[in-house]
Amino acid sequence: MTKQLLILTGPQGAGNHLWSKIFSLHPEVFGWKSLLENYWEAHRFKEPFAQHWKNHELLDNFDWSQRDFYFTSISCPLGIHGSAVNPIWNPDLAGFASKVRSHNIQVEFAVVGRDQNILSHQQTRIRTQSTLPLLLEQLPNLENPTFLSYELLYLYKRDYLKSLKLNIPIAWEDPRIDEILAEDPNEKYIKYVEYNELDNGNKLGITFPEKPK
Repeated sequence: MTKQLLILTGPQGAGNHLWSKIFSLHPEVFGWKSLLENYWEAHRFKEPFAQHWKNHELLDNFDWSQRDFYFTSISCPLGIHGSAVNPIWNPDLAGFASKVRSHNIQVEFAVVGRDQNILSHQQTRIRTQSTLPLLLEQLPNLENPTFLSYELLYLYKRDYLKSLKLNIPIAWEDPRIDEILAEDPNEKYIKYVEYNELDNGNKLGITFPEKPK
């Protein structure tokens, strides 16, 4: 069979680490196994292909005989505006995929997403400003990506994972899924709404010709 690589990417703060844990669970997948032992690790130091993302030529020396299925995760961009320790860096997604394909490895992209308001708050808090535009610039260069939903993952859990058709096996039955999804980080961003004008429409069947002010 042809060997397969799944590239997970998406905007910073959209759940890259969360999905990386899930896609690294299956024993047949070469993935970010050390992340399964820790709550969080830095991409630039611990992700198995971190150096290969910086220098695609290193892929020529990678041992592709280890598995039939491979997984790598890279946020786009990676880093923080104005940081000397972790400066902003925009990985060449299409270039990395092209280099992998030169080794007769089939490549598929999965792009993670999260509520746009939560994502904006998270990026501004940690990255000082939204970094989403840098991902959107590269999105047209990705061939037929599969889009993954942060919210659907927490809502439907194993059923959602079971429905995904990707080029690597997914350990949706693994008991560690329950631990990974035990706490929804979105909750801290949510504020309860006491009342909305449309509530009466739902309760009483009232028609609103225009949007309530």
